[in-house]
Amino acid sequence: MLIVKDLQYRISPLLSLQDISFDAAAGELLVILGANGAGKSTLLKLITGSLKADAGEIVINGKTPEQWTTEERARISAVMQQQNQLQLPFRVQEVVMMGRYPHFKKYASTQDESIVIAVLEETGITHLKERNYLTLSGGEQQRVHLARVMAQIGDTDTKAVRYLFMDEPSNNLDIRHQHAALNLAQQFARKGNCVIAVLHDLNLALQYADKVLLLKNGRLQGFGLPGAVMTDHIISDAYGLPLQIFNHPACHHPIVMPANHTINN
Repeated sequence: MLIVKDLQYRISPLLSLQDISFDAAAGELLVILGANGAGKSTLLKLITGSLKADAGEIVINGKTPEQWTTEERARISAVMQQQNQLQLPFRVQEVVMMGRYPHFKKYASTQDESIVIAVLEETGITHLKERNYLTLSGGEQQRVHLARVMAQIGDTDTKAVRYLFMDEPSNNLDIRHQHAALNLAQQFARKGNCVIAVLHDLNLALQYADKVLLLKNGRLQGFGLPGAVMTDHIISDAYGLPLQIFNHPACHHPIVMPANHTINN
């Protein structure tokens, strides 16, 4: 389980994350929501150890960040960044194999190679495996990095809960691959692991989230089941736009739409 208690972090003179508390358990996909500048990506960076909190506590599988070695943490958790800056002409299969680096010293094992082959298939990029990464489209590169992080936390010998952290995983992806990525993340969670994803799309959150954490100006506006947090009033206030939740007869989940067509910048 991941537990965050009374987290505080000053983002800028005008914005701070304040008193953020929540938990995410094995088997859950937690989605972090909020308007631009609410503090979503910063919160994810604090959880993953890229930033150090000013106050509060983060516990993952019973340990604080200081109690994990970098290698130990890399074996049970992976982060899919919003932007990836790889600028070298690696083959796609080599990029995906980078996800296995925490698991071997010099040479990849047969198990490492099998995991890479499996995630290439799962993410639908086997046909790209010999391509130069730099020649791919933005969406294709995003799918390669999804495969890389899935390889990092793929089948391992550990019985500990594994964690997948995703910052805007739908970036650059068409609608088909947005759903494919979140489907894969959901399946990973259902195997007894934990996924925490930052999303902008409220409808994707309603379809895939087990829990939702909603931020507004660095403060926690709601945390819990999507149906409890994502009400007309709460999300309209968080996004500064009249929004409504509808039960569409063709969907197995609610959908969000603007309550009117007048949108002010």
